[in-house]
Amino acid sequence: MRAEPATGVLPVHHQIANDLRERIQSGELRPGDRLPTIGALQQAWSCADGVVREALGVLRAEGLITSSRGKPSTVRTPPTRAKLWTGFAQEQKDLALRPRAERAKRGAIEMISGVPIEEVIPTTRYEIIPASAELAKEFSIPEGSDLCQRTYEMTEPKSGHRLSFSISYIPVELIHGNPDLLDETKEPWPGGHTHQLYTVGIELGKFVRSVIAEQPTAGDRQRWGMEEGIPMLRTRTQSIDINDRVVEVSDAWYPADRTELVFTETLTRWPEDHPRFDLEKGDL
Repeated sequence: MRAEPATGVLPVHHQIANDLRERIQSGELRPGDRLPTIGALQQAWSCADGVVREALGVLRAEGLITSSRGKPSTVRTPPTRAKLWTGFAQEQKDLALRPRAERAKRGAIEMISGVPIEEVIPTTRYEIIPASAELAKEFSIPEGSDLCQRTYEMTEPKSGHRLSFSISYIPVELIHGNPDLLDETKEPWPGGHTHQLYTVGIELGKFVRSVIAEQPTAGDRQRWGMEEGIPMLRTRTQSIDINDRVVEVSDAWYPADRTELVFTETLTRWPEDHPRFDLEKGDL
């Protein structure tokens, strides 16, 4: 989205920010280019250095520039966006019926991230927690019921930065028939949660997803290697079985500047004999 400059009578620091923003958006200043020095901007705008620093802070909060103590500000290079799409759901469901060796080669990690599991550091933690009022309502179960909370994280080995992070919840009563589903040492599970549920006789029928924006904390930015001003996208997914029962709820977080959400809606064809629009008669 193209950032809109502020209008009307503006404080000087917003005027400076507007000017620099326009130069970045026009391509005059390209990713990696140094911005004019604070001294040069002071002179050009006849203002104090604090005003210039405020202007740079505005652009930094917008994710347009990057800077650190003792180094000049530069135009930020946009990161590569990973596509988060829903097309793998059917593939994963079909895969649940395939042999273990085949499931192990094409698991949930590879489908979601597009990165082979041997190229990331995956960690998983299971714990039993009481259902909060919010989660109890999601599952239509009594508050305080046992949930298996599963935390998943993938880390890039070289940088140590987080590549993905999610937390899922499943009522223990749904999965206690297979003790392996309560054992984190069994992860990564060949075929992911679709196959896990399959082992206790649950067939998934659909997913319902919602996306909201959240502001990350300083610790979040450090863990993800994020610049200031970039929000997180939180995706909540309800896994619903063929009996229209919510059997799993999961939350996954993604840096907004690295994520492209892709949604596909398939529409039913009109019948072959549907009436054609008559241009002569118009809309009757």
